[in-house]
Amino acid sequence: MEGAFLLGAGDYVKLTPKQKRFADEYIISGNITKAAIKAGYSEKTARVTGQENLRKPAILEYIDKELEQHEIDVKLHQKQVLDYALRVLAEEETEEHAFVVKNEIGAEEVETKRLKPKIKDKTEAGKLLTTIMATVEKNRLQNMKLEKEVEKLQKEIEEGNTSEQSEVAAALRGLTDGIRANSEAE
Repeated sequence: MEGAFLLGAGDYVKLTPKQKRFADEYIISGNITKAAIKAGYSEKTARVTGQENLRKPAILEYIDKELEQHEIDVKLHQKQVLDYALRVLAEEETEEHAFVVKNEIGAEEVETKRLKPKIKDKTEAGKLLTTIMATVEKNRLQNMKLEKEVEKLQKEIEEGNTSEQSEVAAALRGLTDGIRANSEAE
């Protein structure tokens, strides 16, 4: 299928190569104009073209799926790093070292041994775990603060109760749900 790009779940989304490049560049930079220019759109119309692209369902679907896959990859890498640090602390992770030794007839040989982590390595693993835990807690607290701010804004908007404000309140509820889901995933 020309112009169709495979998504993580085996689904295809139809984009032109230029649209795909725009979406990929937008994911990297978060800047509509720069992404459009890098994708090959005219510098004069890059901002408008980029905004139009972000209204196209196929491009939005592609971006969402790519970000979702990126998030999965990041979480997998984080889990691997955490597992490694925990194995170092538990002395389950070892290193192979080579030593020159003399055998029973006096000839030199290379002998390899698996050694447990050094205190320095265990200290670094502990620091890494502490940093990660502090970051997770900081993010959790920031999410709680954001949830409270969003709830406060929702109440203020709902009290005004115009149709435009109701739409904003609904969007804020969606944002709050996303923040909560993100907090629970951590």
